[in-house]
Amino acid sequence: MRRRFGVSIPEDLASELDDVSRECGVDRSTVVASALGNYLASIKHYKKRHNCLGVCLAITKGELGLNLEEFKDVIVSYQHSHTDNMCVNIFLLKGDSEKILKLYYKLEKNCLRTVLVPLH
Repeated sequence: MRRRFGVSIPEDLASELDDVSRECGVDRSTVVASALGNYLASIKHYKKRHNCLGVCLAITKGELGLNLEEFKDVIVSYQHSHTDNMCVNIFLLKGDSEKILKLYYKLEKNCLRTVLVPLH
């Protein structure tokens, strides 16, 4: 069963959605459902409080704009690299899943793209 509802997304994201659905030979709803399913599964993983291991990738055009000291108890390692006029920040995270999710939400507000991947 499917449920229909409307969402508003930025024009550039809508164009990418159209391109991906055309390239994959599926409708937009299929692409959105797949992406949303992956996103929700990741968030649900961190919402269930536990000791967690994960990786977070954060892409910026400059500084993170975030005090990482607040999260030193869950940041195992951090790498910052420059490529193609972007900053690529990679975090290895271990500890309280709620604290990891809090860091993710803060990064998401400040970054061009943020991806959080549970490793177990």
